[in-house]
Amino acid sequence: MAIVTLGTFEGHKVGFYANGTLIAACLTKDFKRSMATRSINNDQSGDDEAVAPGRRNTSLSGRSHFEFDSNYGYRDLHTILNNRTKITVKVSTGLIGDFEYTFDGYLTQLDASFPDHENAEYDWAVAATTGVTESEIIA
Repeated sequence: MAIVTLGTFEGHKVGFYANGTLIAACLTKDFKRSMATRSINNDQSGDDEAVAPGRRNTSLSGRSHFEFDSNYGYRDLHTILNNRTKITVKVSTGLIGDFEYTFDGYLTQLDASFPDHENAEYDWAVAATTGVTESEIIA
């Protein structure tokens, strides 16, 4: 019997993984997919715009606690950005029967913030270089 996430669930149940390792201490996570459109109007089209599908865009971003001793955090992502390393990212609950989403991409943002008397945090983002694969998590 599959263990599957049903109905509405809390966002902390979804992890973002870089090269198979959970990105540590996430506070917020965003998985964005969009599709551009292109105009297919001509001089006989009339006043209403007509569009056709264009290219899809995928990105992953988040905010994490800045922890020097985290299992996979700022220091690891800093190395990836510095080396311009392509990574495989995954959005997953890790539960059998749920679906997960995987794609390759490059880290495009790594912005640390150290406010006075507040938690140190950093924002990060990945831009896709491939399409997104959806697959069911199996045993």
